[in-house]
Amino acid sequence: MPNCQNCNYKWSWSDTVKIGFKNNKTCPNCGERQYVAPKSQLGISLFTFIPLFIFVLLNSFYDLNIAVFISFVALFVIGMLTCIPFTIKLSNEQKPLW
Repeated sequence: MPNCQNCNYKWSWSDTVKIGFKNNKTCPNCGERQYVAPKSQLGISLFTFIPLFIFVLLNSFYDLNIAVFISFVALFVIGMLTCIPFTIKLSNEQKPLW
């Protein structure tokens, strides 16, 4: 789990998931705004879009049943929500992705 860059408070899993969607959130301990570091944003984007792109390609080549396709995507989303909070790093300032 990430730590606040101001007070070194270790964020909870739910707070980390929330900042993963919004890219910024105030620290629950000190109240300072924290941002997702650009390297983490890029990693999350790649970790999310590349497998989903592969699922779509597999579906087009193998003509998977819609229930199987939805099951694969649902399992992926659950896995993503479980793993991503452990890879997020925080920053005190908002920096551009590139």
